[in-house]
Amino acid sequence: MATIGIILFTLVVTLAVMLGKCQKKPLSNACASFAFNTEMNNLQGYLLPQECEGYVAGYVNSGQYHSDFAVAIEAARTYLNTIEADQDGKDLIVLDIDETALSNMPYYVDHHYGVETFNGETWNAWVNNASAPALDAMLSLYTDFRAQNWSFAFITGRSKSQYNKTAQNLYDTGYTGWKTLVLRLPDEENLTADEYKSKHRKRLEEEGYRIKSCLGDQWSDCSGESAGKRTFKLPNPMYYIY
Repeated sequence: MATIGIILFTLVVTLAVMLGKCQKKPLSNACASFAFNTEMNNLQGYLLPQECEGYVAGYVNSGQYHSDFAVAIEAARTYLNTIEADQDGKDLIVLDIDETALSNMPYYVDHHYGVETFNGETWNAWVNNASAPALDAMLSLYTDFRAQNWSFAFITGRSKSQYNKTAQNLYDTGYTGWKTLVLRLPDEENLTADEYKSKHRKRLEEEGYRIKSCLGDQWSDCSGESAGKRTFKLPNPMYYIY
């Protein structure tokens, strides 16, 4: 999730560029191609073109977003079911928070599904409201594997000053019993997301945890060191964090 302290390069990739190469394709096709290439990590640091707001709204409201999310979670579940967690509680799954455990869709509906440039003031007000709903498929995986002696760690790009509100939001939506919740410290503001998250995953391994998997909506959530044998990229049609 884009927050203060996360470097978000807003390379403005316009539909005019894409449509110039395939002018006979309708707008919906161009936006679908844009979305596909963002998920494939071919387009980086983008700001969603204004022309694609309707496409993203349709993707979300049709149920396709939640269907794609659920399929990704089921793939993670299938993998994790091949591993029996040890009784020492050190087998660990690392999760991002925004668009991974919690949904900020109510915020993004009010802010045009990502076509607006990120606004730290309105975003922080939303976070401090601690009202983001759980993403049901992830909460189900979390609950089921917590019952099987798995441990969980949350590593988010949110600011450390938002720790209490973030913890409250997690607890209120059913994410209880996690081992640690990591938020970005002031002296980590200049780190990219993958540098920051790799640093804390490595620290967890040094503390004796065995990271088996990492799940997040951004490629940077699980890139770099100590991400486990399998990582799972969850869909996010609205924004990109480097």
